[in-house]
Amino acid sequence: MVTKRCKVLSLGLGATLLLGTSIGMGSQQYHALAESLTSDEHAQKAHLTTSHGWSNDLQTIVWNEAQHYYDIYFLHSADGATEPFGHQGQDWYHTTTSDFVHYTEQSSALAAKGGDAQEGWTSAWTGSIVTNDGSITGAPQGAKVAYFTGIRKTDQKQNIYAAYSDDDGKNFNHVLNDGKPVADINDSDTVAGRHSDFRDPNVFYWKGKMMMYVAEGSEIGVYQSKDGLSWSKADQEGKSKIESGSFFQGRSWEGNSPVECPVIETMSTPSGQAKQVLFFGAKDASSGETTGTYYIVGHLDDNGLFVPDKDVSRLDQGSDYYGANFTGSDHIDTVNNSIKSLGWVGNWNYFTNGVHSDQEANSAYAQRLGSYSSARSLSLQNDLTIKQNLELPQSSLTNTESYSNISKDNPISEKGEKWVDRQDTNGDVYGLYDIPNQYATKYYNLTFSNSKGNYFGRIYLDIWQGSDYVRFNYDPSNGKYNVKQYAAELNNAMNGQTASSYYYNGLLGNGNGYIADSGLTNQQSINLQIVTDNSSVEFIFPNGQTYTVSRFNTSQKQDFKIFTEDPTDANSVDIQISDIQ
Repeated sequence: MVTKRCKVLSLGLGATLLLGTSIGMGSQQYHALAESLTSDEHAQKAHLTTSHGWSNDLQTIVWNEAQHYYDIYFLHSADGATEPFGHQGQDWYHTTTSDFVHYTEQSSALAAKGGDAQEGWTSAWTGSIVTNDGSITGAPQGAKVAYFTGIRKTDQKQNIYAAYSDDDGKNFNHVLNDGKPVADINDSDTVAGRHSDFRDPNVFYWKGKMMMYVAEGSEIGVYQSKDGLSWSKADQEGKSKIESGSFFQGRSWEGNSPVECPVIETMSTPSGQAKQVLFFGAKDASSGETTGTYYIVGHLDDNGLFVPDKDVSRLDQGSDYYGANFTGSDHIDTVNNSIKSLGWVGNWNYFTNGVHSDQEANSAYAQRLGSYSSARSLSLQNDLTIKQNLELPQSSLTNTESYSNISKDNPISEKGEKWVDRQDTNGDVYGLYDIPNQYATKYYNLTFSNSKGNYFGRIYLDIWQGSDYVRFNYDPSNGKYNVKQYAAELNNAMNGQTASSYYYNGLLGNGNGYIADSGLTNQQSINLQIVTDNSSVEFIFPNGQTYTVSRFNTSQKQDFKIFTEDPTDANSVDIQISDIQ
């Protein structure tokens, strides 16, 4: 009998067969399951999506000057969405892009298993890439070197390994240190705390040596090396840790999940002030926030440990922007006026619990799942906040439609409605725009204005895919907004209603969806950009705040609706809509 998830099927006489391989009797069934790992039902059209299996964290984004494109690496599992930690292990997938809309064919760049027969790794997790400046023993000068977490074969513990590429980053086939860890969790001089989490190394050059930030539960360990192979505490006289009270300054760490994916870059404000910015994955459970990407601005002390200069902030307000990574430099002294970022559009609370699949006879659940956000350009402002601008090339926007001064007396709707009866409003609501069955991959540029003064009355955006929806409720007077999302595909998750409820409610579970603050108040003109694709919705505010949410419907069509309250009888909206191709 063939099971419906990727497992090893015993054929007797010591033989095994990985389900998904087309072979012998029942090959049609095996081939069908293999197709489920490449099915395009949850694939994005204008965003990076894994071509096979399941994916999550971005590993790094490297500009290739010789080829004039970006090398992008992301974490991949050949076992599929319901078994991301399956027996095949995880590897790094590689692709390239010049515009962050179109991507080249993907291939494995770092093996899921490798190294020494005993001390090597059986699954490769998140890490970073540096170019060897001559410091790294065993690697040619100028070669790209990957530092990554590996799950050791003998004890299944997390350790740090290194491998270099001899083909400009396409493959990291040459393992350093004889295939053994370069930083071993069992070495108390290295780990200085022996936490079970010892992962996601971010390596960079600083003051003539190499530095490494490692996620260690509620702390970030900081290490130094002269040769890239032997690592010791950066602060020899102390713990050599950046503790949660420092990198999460201004927030509560209580109830948090482990810190993950630390990345540090140096950025300049418009006034010319250079600051280090530490990005990482976490969640503020006390505020009802789910996992996301945060940042904090500060400087390095004499040992290279990060010291905050202000409180931590969330980079994207949405429920699905995690495992993010960035362009920049592997030399921390390089000052960046701006950097680009991509984030995984996903959340651990529902992405591995079984998303319903539309495939018949193959599997109850989708196996190919994992996509990434639109690229954003990040710049550090004088008040030490980060502003994000959407990186969407004009050449990718086609079939543009524009509508001016759309008001409650001049709606665009196939139904011809002006006033709409809704249960989630504070007063009379008017339908401004309501066109069903649109192409799901769209760019919307909406400018709301009031001819008498500040815009008054809530703005509602409803984006439907069948019975699924993302509903956006924004109050311009105080800047607060609420997002509610429903996905019928999560109702059949392996953990019952938990995944669907978390998708809608988050940590609070109070029936009110997710609540956030745009930081914008009392505006006469309000611009909102919205990027939709088959599996994601992104909202971008004019001050650079963003909100990203995943979605799971497979229709590739959507109904986009705009409503407003209009107590001043002076509200209108200008609408620009484009396909993204």
